[in-house]
Amino acid sequence: MADRWFEDFVVGERWTSAPRVVTDDDLADFTRVSGDDHPLHAGPGAILQGPFGVAVAMGLLQGLDIHGDAVLGLLDTHWAYRRPVRVGDELTLEVTIVRARRTSSGDRGVVTRAMSLVNQLRETVQEGTTAAMIAARSAGPDPVGRAFGTVGWAEALTDKADLADELASWDGAIGLRSGDDEVHVRIYRGRVVEVARRSPRGATFTLGADAATWLELVEAPDNPFMRLAMAGRFTVTGDGYEYLRLTSALHRLADAAREIA
Repeated sequence: MADRWFEDFVVGERWTSAPRVVTDDDLADFTRVSGDDHPLHAGPGAILQGPFGVAVAMGLLQGLDIHGDAVLGLLDTHWAYRRPVRVGDELTLEVTIVRARRTSSGDRGVVTRAMSLVNQLRETVQEGTTAAMIAARSAGPDPVGRAFGTVGWAEALTDKADLADELASWDGAIGLRSGDDEVHVRIYRGRVVEVARRSPRGATFTLGADAATWLELVEAPDNPFMRLAMAGRFTVTGDGYEYLRLTSALHRLADAAREIA
C-alpha cells in the first residue's frame, strides 16, 4: 500500500467501496465477540448489533486503499444509527473528505472523513464522521480555498468579495464557523479591518454549519446559500436582526467562498 500523506487529501474527494453482504456468520461472530446477546440479535428477522456497522465501515474504508503507513492514529468517531442492519443486507460505504487541517507542529494533520453506510435499497443505515491523524510530507503551506472556518480562508474570501456597498454604514464583526473552527471578520464602514480567531468584543452574529454543508455550498452548480439557510443547514447565533440586515452581504461572501474553492 502506497503512502498517502496529509497533503494528498483534498476536501471534496469521494470514494465508494465495493459491496459487502451481511451473513449469518457475521451475526454469530459479532455476538460472540461483543457479548451482546440481546434477543433482538437472535432468531428470525434478527438485526445486527449497532457497532457492527461501525466495524464494517472501518473495514470497507481500509479496503479502499486510500490510507497507508502515514496514518498515525484514529482520533474520533461521531456516529448515528439510522436503520437496522439485517442478515442478507448488502452494505456499501461512501466516503467524502470534509476537513484537512495541519497541526501546530507542522509535521502532521487531521483529516476528517464523512462516511455513509448504505444498503442495497440505497438507504443510509448508519453515518457519521471519523478523524485520523496523518503524517505530512512537508511543512506546507496548504491551500486555503476549502479550509472552512480558518483565518486564511476568511482572508481569501474577504479579499475576493467586495463588501463596500452592502456594508458601507455597518460596524461589527461577522463570525463564520465550520464545525469547531470559527473565525471573526471585523468590519468598519465597509472595510475589513481584521480577520482573527476571535474579535475583542465577540461576533455581532455567527453563521455556522458543518463542513459537509460548506462543501455542498462551494460545489453546487448555483449558489445555494439561501436554500441551505432556509432548510436550517446554516445556524445563526448572536444578533439575528443584524444577520437579516446583512443577508445580501452574506450571499456575496458565499459567492466568494465558491470562487476561491
